[in-house]
Parts: sequence; C-alpha cells; structure tokens
Amino acid sequence: DSGRVLIDELTEIQSWQTYVDDLRRDRRVLRAAPVANGQGFIERGAAVVAVAVKGLTAPDGLDIYKIRARTVAGSADLASDSALLGRSIAERLSLEVGDKFILRNDRGGRVFLRVGAVFDLGAAAGNDLVVAAIDRVRSFFAIGGVSAVEAQVNDVFAAEAVARAFGRPRSRVRLESWQENNRELLAGLRSQSISSVTIQFFVIVSISLAIASVLGIAALQKQRQLGILKAMGTTDRSASRIFVLQGLMLGGIGALLGLGLGLLLGYGFVAGSGADFGLELSFRTLATPIVLALAAAVVASTVPARRARRLSPIEVIRNG
Repeated sequence: DSGRVLIDELTEIQSWQTYVDDLRRDRRVLRAAPVANGQGFIERGAAVVAVAVKGLTAPDGLDIYKIRARTVAGSADLASDSALLGRSIAERLSLEVGDKFILRNDRGGRVFLRVGAVFDLGAAAGNDLVVAAIDRVRSFFAIGGVSAVEAQVNDVFAAEAVARAFGRPRSRVRLESWQENNRELLAGLRSQSISSVTIQFFVIVSISLAIASVLGIAALQKQRQLGILKAMGTTDRSASRIFVLQGLMLGGIGALLGLGLGLLLGYGFVAGSGADFGLELSFRTLATPIVLALAAAVVASTVPARRARRLSPIEVIRNG
C-alpha cells in the first residue's frame, strides 16, 4: 500500500479545499481527500455498539482506504441514506446489505441509515468503521470544516519527505506521515530489509562458489581435450569462452528454475493461508534475480576460464 499523509489544522480544517487542491497538484501525491471523523453509537433492537464514524468522498476517499476493492457485499456507493460497514460491526449486529439501523451521536441526535455495503480491510480497527458520505457526517456531528485531509503518495517510503516539504510553508498545518506514527513498524521493516539483503548476498556468494567449483573440476577433467583443441588451432580466447558459456548456461537455467519455484511457492502460500495480501510483481522484481544470477555465473566462470587460457597443449600432450 502507498503511504498516507495526514493534515490536521487544530481541531478542524476550515480551508480544506485549498489543501486538497495543492496536494492533488503535487506529482508525488496519488490521491488526496478530506475526512470527517466522529464517535457514535449504532442501535439495533436492544443492542447498542460504540463505533468510529468516518466521512469520506468518492472516489479518492474510498480508494485511499481501498474500501471499494475490499467490498465483500453490496455496492460501495456513498448515498445520503446509506452507510458502509466494516465486517466486524456487521457480524456483531447481524446486519446485511439493505438492513436499516439507527446511528446516534453523543448529543442525542439520531439518523436512520441503510447498509449499502460491507467491507473487509483485513484489520480489526478498519473492520470496526462505519463509513458514510462526508456531508452527512459533517452535518450529523456538527463539524464546521473537516477533521483532516488525507493523501496517498506514490512512493510509500517518501511520505515523510512529502509531509515535511508540504508543511514547511504552512505553519498552521500539522502534518503526520505513516512513518512518523509507526516508528517501531518502520524500524522492523528496515531490519527485515537488511536481513533479506544480507541473506541474498551470501546466497549469491555460495552460488558463485558452487559454479566455480563445478567448472573448475570440468576444466581439470577436460585438460586433455582442451590441449588437443589448442594443438589443432583453437585460440586461448575461444578455450576460455567455453567455460564462460557453460557458466551462463548454469546461471540462466538456475535462475529460471529458481524464479519459477519461487513464484509457485509464493502463490501457493498466499492461496493456502487465505492472506488478505497478494504478490506485487513487476518487470524489475522478476528481472533482478535473473541478472544477478547471470552476473554471478560469469564472475564464477572466470577462474576456470583463466586456467583454460593458460593451459599449454605441449605440456598436456607430454604428460598424457
């Protein structure tokens, strides 16, 4: 998921439209939308459940939270008489699409709403939300402006830099990035990334040593044949090229087999575990391991290639 930047101006933002327009003009920002937050209660029969109510706009507000993509029932439309419920709230109150319920605020105000859709964001906090049209929420909770302006940036790890750059000329605005609010999570992700790079480095080293060993043994076993080829006119460059090509073949076949096995295991894990996330693949993520494997194979093949280049056909034939 792309990172989010939260703009908070004291308790309410009156000039929110200006901030939204400025953020949307920034090329680093994917989406920007105002948000109205409130705390209310859902009444259904004798049951009363406290809920967090969030007023959003369509489509940017819904897409920042991926509500439309995570809708499991109904249609994620922000009509004036309907609300979108998180899966936990819907299951707790046995509410289905089309059912009606009462939403009450802390001032005693009540409004009848219809369940327009049920969504599953894959997190407890997200599945306890009640989402409605922002104008409905602002009116119901007497919010003059909006509670916040949220932005989604293209580069998830650039959220803090975007927040600092946007807030520098705007002293009245308090900006928070997901990185600022999740320092421990970010530290864990960085540690995981460092560990992953370290493991990949030693895997590449071990692969290079394995290829060098295989080709080195092949060079020793084929000394007589190499000597005969050189005696027949094969150049040193051609002799060394044999082992470079063998290294490329080993690296290429290994890279393709490893890539296929990795994709199979990855998709199998996602499908078997029922996880809410998927594999985000791009040309870069697929091409990088192939290029690294080929580069490691070429480097590893230089040792036997140099040995083949220095091989003297006279000595080989003399020693039998």
